[in-house]
Amino acid sequence: MTETPTEFTGTGSQSDPLTFNAMRPSTPDQADRAVAGLASITTTHAANFSSSADLSANLPADVREIVSKASSAITSTLATARNARVKADSFRNDATLYPEGRELLAGEAVKAAVGQVTESFEQADTQIQIASALTYEAARPTISADAAMPARADLQMMTARHKNDPGGLVDTLKRLAQRSDGVGALVADQGYLRDFLDARGVEPDTRDAILTTVGAQMVQAAAVSGDPKRAAAARTNLALTELRKARIAATSFTRHLLQR
Repeated sequence: MTETPTEFTGTGSQSDPLTFNAMRPSTPDQADRAVAGLASITTTHAANFSSSADLSANLPADVREIVSKASSAITSTLATARNARVKADSFRNDATLYPEGRELLAGEAVKAAVGQVTESFEQADTQIQIASALTYEAARPTISADAAMPARADLQMMTARHKNDPGGLVDTLKRLAQRSDGVGALVADQGYLRDFLDARGVEPDTRDAILTTVGAQMVQAAAVSGDPKRAAAARTNLALTELRKARIAATSFTRHLLQR
């Protein structure tokens, strides 16, 4: 927050001496408002995650714990940064300390907070990555060993005509990813689909793009499926986007607030 210059009354003459008034805070400037807005954006995205995810008993308890810790790790950085900024400013404004001592103590407060914030973000990133993988696996349909072989034959038949047509292949795989039968289970299996595309000579960059697109299609279909456990996992997987947005906003907020 910026401060206005000291206000005074009087002309400064002997008959009308200057009278100084206490300094008072002015309206926050644009930069202050922008930084404060980042904290609000962080909490909004975290709240959106909580409301969009399905954290009911249909989601495995270990996954619920992981995503809860990820959200808390992100939002906790806001208080860590604010408290460090207040502490550092109090040291810098302490007239009883030598200037060098003020800066030393202020710097130590900020440095400690940077370490805590970095650790929180690393924990959140790891937890989000784990949660993404676990919810994807829980969302995709499964296939029995007996049904695997005929499903593979069906998949080969359904995609054979797209040998030299990557666009048509993608469209077909996206459509098949919405199914909950054996073929849908094969397409949703990222390891199997990777090998399938490699065997067809699909270039690595194109293959990875197809994996991402087809996987997203499966998750969206699972989110509205009639299977409550698959649906819960899929909705939570989709909601992780909100946590990633919260992470980005919190990163910007803490970076600005902890500038020395």
